[in-house]
Amino acid sequence: MATARKIVIATFGSLGDLNPFVALAHALKRQGFEPVLATSEFYRGWIEGEGLGFAPMRPDVDEVTERLGMDIGEIAERVSRDDGFMFRELIFPYLRQSCDDVAAAGEGASAIVAHSLAFAAQIAAERLGLPLVNVVLSPLFLFSAHDPPQGERTPFVRAPNSAPALAYNKALAWALTRMLSLRATPLGRLRRDLGLPRRKGRALLTGGPSVTATIALASPLLAPPQPDHPPNTFIAGHTFHDRFVDATESLPPELEKFLTAGPSPLVVTLGSFVVRDKVEFYRAAGAAARRLRRRAVLLAAEEERAALSEGLPADLFVAGHVPHSLLLPRAAAVAHHGGAGTSGQALRAGKPQLVIPFFGDQPDNAGRLARLGVARRLPFERFSVDRAVAELEALFADEAYASRARELGAIVSREDGAARAAERVAALLTREPAVVGG
Repeated sequence: MATARKIVIATFGSLGDLNPFVALAHALKRQGFEPVLATSEFYRGWIEGEGLGFAPMRPDVDEVTERLGMDIGEIAERVSRDDGFMFRELIFPYLRQSCDDVAAAGEGASAIVAHSLAFAAQIAAERLGLPLVNVVLSPLFLFSAHDPPQGERTPFVRAPNSAPALAYNKALAWALTRMLSLRATPLGRLRRDLGLPRRKGRALLTGGPSVTATIALASPLLAPPQPDHPPNTFIAGHTFHDRFVDATESLPPELEKFLTAGPSPLVVTLGSFVVRDKVEFYRAAGAAARRLRRRAVLLAAEEERAALSEGLPADLFVAGHVPHSLLLPRAAAVAHHGGAGTSGQALRAGKPQLVIPFFGDQPDNAGRLARLGVARRLPFERFSVDRAVAELEALFADEAYASRARELGAIVSREDGAARAAERVAALLTREPAVVGG
């Protein structure tokens, strides 16, 4: 017999891909559901420590590193410079395993909620006959011709204000989607093996008619609703869950002491995704802050903190994982990689931003933040002390950035994407007949 209120939430990736779904799981729990997070075994302790249900979804981190003969840093480097690597080596080889794991977790569930790139979870939902909710974390993955990718190198017309420009964007979007779907033959192969209907183009990548709704956990400021968004799209707003393992409600004492000892600092972070040459980046960022006579907090991973702390000047502070919700409101500005989660936290804090994107959705997020008037951008590959000084100097010199950041911060601080998404899921399921998986 089905457990009517059980919902499986399938996701993968870095903390930026996990935290929004943990927030959503808590919100669904408050709605009376029993959420089960299906993701890598690596995160079991964290998720169970949050009081949430857990189900393993392959592959696990160790399995991937062993198969590829690469450590996490090497894998991250390949992902950042090879657009197809993540799909070719990290997703497609494990499609059947991932699908089987989600299908097992989905027995007795009333719905599956899936990260928009968790293709196996989409297929598992269709296989089980369960309602499917696709969750998009970044505006880029809504892929609109009206509001196209905003990265500096985009081939789209970023502001298609004429009929020819919009027609060009639509044709280009169709061509790119078609090309991506042709490279996703493992998806079609798995569907065929499971006896599911053939799909092509955008429907193959997004789940097509099997999708009950698409929910974007992003601010409508960054992702305004568009006429060509997928059917039943709901822009819920940002989520702000930012704990990992510990549930600290205060900043580390030494960091608190640094913050209270002088003017608000520049906060610098590249997020949780592993990037090569992080130490040199943070040294350069610290040097840029010092040239501007600004204090700075550098948020670095454990393996980098020892090297960065050696001979550290008194106006720089190196910290590890610190909840952004506690630190960013104390910043003068935030220099970051443009991840969706960090972008949302910096927006909510009402701080001007220097965005230093290096892969994936980050250039698009950087463009959207710049479009809002709260940020300047400096691509990672062009980053240097001199360029960072110039961009930060311009950011601090123009009061319009800080003023606009405060204005939008007041709006974003009222967003609760997880709660609104959970309400929408609950409403959808009251209209959907409960289906027993399997």
